[in-house]
Amino acid sequence: MLTIPENIANLMILGLTQEIAQIHAIGETCGDDWPADYDPNDVSVYDSFRQMLKKNAGKSTILDCKNYSKTVAFSIGLLPRFVSENLSQLSIADIESACRVYAQYAAHRCAAMLETNNEHTSQRRQVIYMLSQVMAFPGMSGDG
Repeated sequence: MLTIPENIANLMILGLTQEIAQIHAIGETCGDDWPADYDPNDVSVYDSFRQMLKKNAGKSTILDCKNYSKTVAFSIGLLPRFVSENLSQLSIADIESACRVYAQYAAHRCAAMLETNNEHTSQRRQVIYMLSQVMAFPGMSGDG
């Protein structure tokens, strides 16, 4: 189980709202010729997670991380960027809390892959990337 505290849920709601708006804006300018880094279907992925966080407003959100979920993986994967973009407005406690959520999710994913001997290459790459981001989490190295 992974707990997303209310303060981090609020940060993620803000970030996901901005991400969804950015995807919509890209869609308006590029039509059917989407850049490689963007997929119009990601709007529903991010909105699903955002709605879950909103539903739990005023309390922590608890996630079961036993099974891989694209919605959770993609949304949690954006957390370092959300922190980086809002670094000046976040307290050290907020940054540490966000890092803890991110690190715990990466650890859950890593453990699940080892436990099931999952050799799905893209998921492996995502976990390796997430683990590297834990080490470089914004605001945690005294650079912010």
